[in-house]
Amino acid sequence: MNKEQLFADDMRNIMLNMRKHMLNRKSYIKKYNKYRKIHADILESMASYILDGKYDFGKYIREINKDRDTSKIEKLKAFDLSSDNPDDVSIMIELFAYKNLKEVPSVTEIYLEKNKFKNEDKVKLLKAMNESYVGLFKVVDIDFDNAYVTYEDVFTKKRFKVIDISMSTFSEVDKNSPIYLYNRVITVDGISFGTGIHCNINYKNKEFKKFLKEHDYENGTDFYRCLVLYEISKNEKNNRVRYNINYR
Repeated sequence: MNKEQLFADDMRNIMLNMRKHMLNRKSYIKKYNKYRKIHADILESMASYILDGKYDFGKYIREINKDRDTSKIEKLKAFDLSSDNPDDVSIMIELFAYKNLKEVPSVTEIYLEKNKFKNEDKVKLLKAMNESYVGLFKVVDIDFDNAYVTYEDVFTKKRFKVIDISMSTFSEVDKNSPIYLYNRVITVDGISFGTGIHCNINYKNKEFKKFLKEHDYENGTDFYRCLVLYEISKNEKNNRVRYNINYR
């Protein structure tokens, strides 16, 4: 990284920290900070559960092989994910910590069934994670003053107003340069936020345009959509939206 980029990143961090300081006075931002911290703690536990081998990959992969998207998933080298790559780990956690295939239990479901947590707020958030919504979104509105970003699901047209300090600070809606991202939205105690899956896509990407045109949403699965969009996004490193992921 050159000096100019380092300087730009330093200035960005200074601006972001100033914004956080001003926004922290708002009650809903305090609530957001609280649940983001709890979410990070839960994900840390889940990552250890998955990476330490407590989650039966072999058994569940056999179930995944029954999925209707199997042949497409195999072409994507679905399980060629490395625990040494933070982006790969993000995808691995998304695929198995949350519900993405009806045949495969998520770690969230396992934690709820086993009463993993006793803390009331952790249990509340765990239930919200189990009811969360994942999709390919287009950003349709950004409220700078209040740190809100509005997502619209490309296929279902459902909208979600999420808190995102970083995106609301540095991004803007431009019809000629739309922002697309694959993300999961958690809603808890009256607020919504994205988990920050590392799947951010350049709208000009030919593979992405082909996917939008040809994808059969009704007969597809979240598991497949996550993998194929991650595959596309890996070639777009310079165009990725930077999430506010300080709690992850």
